[in-house]
Amino acid sequence: MSQNIEQLREDFKSKLKRLDDYLWTAGLPDPMTRIQQVSFFFFLKMLEEQDIAMEHRERLTGIKHNSVFSGNNEKFRWSRWKIKTGKDLYKFVHDEVFPFVEELHNGHANIGQIFNGAKLMIPDEAVLQRTVDIIDTIDFSSLDTDVKGDLYETLLSKIKSAGELGQFLTPRYIIRPIVEMVNPKIGEKILDPACGTAGFLIAAYEFLKLRYSDLKNTEEHNGKKIGYGDKLNKEQQQFLERQTFYGYDIGTEMVRLALMNLILHGVEGAHIRHKDTVAGAEDEEDLQHFDIVLTNPPFAGKIDRERIKPTLPVKSKKTQVLFLGYVINSLKSGGRAGVILPEGSLFGTNKDDKEIRRYLLENTKLEAVVSMPAGVFQPYAGVKTSFLIFKKRANPIILGGKGSAHSEALREGVWFFDIKGDGSSLSAAKKFGPQYKNDIPKLLELWGTDKKVEKPYSWETSVKEIVENDYILSANTYNPYSGEEETSHRDPKEILGEIEKLEKKSKKNLCEISNGLK
Repeated sequence: MSQNIEQLREDFKSKLKRLDDYLWTAGLPDPMTRIQQVSFFFFLKMLEEQDIAMEHRERLTGIKHNSVFSGNNEKFRWSRWKIKTGKDLYKFVHDEVFPFVEELHNGHANIGQIFNGAKLMIPDEAVLQRTVDIIDTIDFSSLDTDVKGDLYETLLSKIKSAGELGQFLTPRYIIRPIVEMVNPKIGEKILDPACGTAGFLIAAYEFLKLRYSDLKNTEEHNGKKIGYGDKLNKEQQQFLERQTFYGYDIGTEMVRLALMNLILHGVEGAHIRHKDTVAGAEDEEDLQHFDIVLTNPPFAGKIDRERIKPTLPVKSKKTQVLFLGYVINSLKSGGRAGVILPEGSLFGTNKDDKEIRRYLLENTKLEAVVSMPAGVFQPYAGVKTSFLIFKKRANPIILGGKGSAHSEALREGVWFFDIKGDGSSLSAAKKFGPQYKNDIPKLLELWGTDKKVEKPYSWETSVKEIVENDYILSANTYNPYSGEEETSHRDPKEILGEIEKLEKKSKKNLCEISNGLK
């Protein structure tokens, strides 16, 4: 992560903290209210910036962009109404801007969903003016998706119950390699059943746009290559924006922010629903099947057994067990998934953990287990995690059974990769830089080759060995390099140079002592 990105991140956080503190002292003590109000104004400013970006894409690709600001709606651009002051500003935002956005139609139904029932809660003209002035200094178009996500991460950290609910955002630099390994294609439907702010769905969208872009039309933006999908035909583009992305979340404010993020990245037709994925009554959505599922389910929640949806394969109070079962069942035959899980679920000896691991191996071909270091989710959680990449079997097998299918499944190899560093400090005071070990590039390099095994990063273990070890999927159980330490030998000339310096310093000190005794 470049110094420029880190500067943008810190500048953004500083302004956000200033705004959050200001709104708290101005009479909005509830963190969720502040999150909601700040989200609305971020969206109003980013809406115009995104409109400009979409106009740029139209010039490059010829794909028609229907601006929300066309005709008489020009007055609703941020750049137009931000110059108002005092009562005029407050009245215009309260009486016209919010209703305008809530009532948007003609292909912008999700924008209306974001502002559905939205109210301006900022108490007076002076506070609104200050809020608009601070947000106006932020150039969202220069910020990476990861940095924009700090909006919710920073504010959510103020809510005491957030850690208990497992509501923290997945770092985008972790999401992107998972998406790349699952390898989505145009025409495939993608689900995140615990979508949060839609990080996985946005990363999949950006991956697909880049893949279907002419190299000459790609751009480097804050160290990341961006494509505009200019190789997509009209039907493919419409499918990508309106029929590809699906997401559920139990939090209404998460749904708002997910829709906001998706729309601002050009996805105006995503299907994001307020929904309890694993508990309560089942509906038709629960019976749908998808080509791809990408998710980081909540780790800390617990659910009463009587509320668990009846079609889930393993009934457990642990949400991660329920979600993994939901993911497996949601896949089409041949469908692929990337799922982040807490390490405890991979080696737990209780019945629920063992049963879901068995169900996973019987119903999917487990292709990769990538172990991540504790600290990836700092400063919100220090839990150690891994992510799994797997493909749904056309026909489930029974491990412990007989026949050629069973024997063939036992011979299958599972690829393990051990990430020791993610390019960050892995501490509560999260920092990035070249001084920190980063194994993610090596992960993607090996994944893209036929010879994936390389010491000390990766190895392969048979399903047979995993079955014999109570279906344990923790990387440490099978690591052939465990206990071996990498020895780093310094250059002898460097060591000799240090010895010579110490000798000179020692002689100088002896001379000074000798002179002092005369």
